[in-house]
Amino acid sequence: MNRLVNKADFPSAFLVWKFDWLYIPSLIEGADEVFEFPMVDRDPLPRWSFGRITLLGDAAHPMYPIGSNGASQAILDAEALAESLAVTSDVPTALRQYESQRLPITAGVVHSNRQMGPEAVMQIVEERAPKGFNNLDDVITREELEQVAAQYKIIAGFDRDSVNRGSRTSPFAADRA
Repeated sequence: MNRLVNKADFPSAFLVWKFDWLYIPSLIEGADEVFEFPMVDRDPLPRWSFGRITLLGDAAHPMYPIGSNGASQAILDAEALAESLAVTSDVPTALRQYESQRLPITAGVVHSNRQMGPEAVMQIVEERAPKGFNNLDDVITREELEQVAAQYKIIAGFDRDSVNRGSRTSPFAADRA
C-alpha cells in the first residue's frame, strides 16, 4: 500500500543519484507529494497448512523481489505440493509433507534476501569502487561472483544437487527428461 511520506525524511539516501539526464534530489524537492511503496516481506510463518487447506507462493512466503525468487519459489512450491499429493492419499498428511519440505527453504530465502541475496555483489562493488570502474574484473574476481551465486543457489534450492535430488524423487521426473 502506498503511504504519503514527508519528503524531508529521506532525500539524503538519494544525494548521489545524479545522471546526465536526471537529478533525483531535484525531482524529489520539486514534487508536491512523495509516496512510499514499501517492498513487502514478512517473517516466515510457523506453518502453512491447516487441515485440507495450505498456502503457496507469496501467500506462504512474501519476500523482497531479489534473485527473481517470487515466481521461482512458487513454482517449486507447486511442484512439491503436487508431488506430495501424488504420493500420499491423505490430503492433510500430504500438505504437512509439502510444508515440512518447503517452509525451511523459503524461510532461508526470505532471510537471505534481507541481506540482498545474490545482489550483494552490487554492494561489494560499490564499496570497492565508489567512483566507478572501467573493468569489473578490477573490482571483484570471477571467483567471488561465483561464490556468491553458488551460495545463493544452495539457499534457494537451485544448486545442481538440489535440482537433481528433486528430479530423482518427483513423479514428474520423466517430464524433465
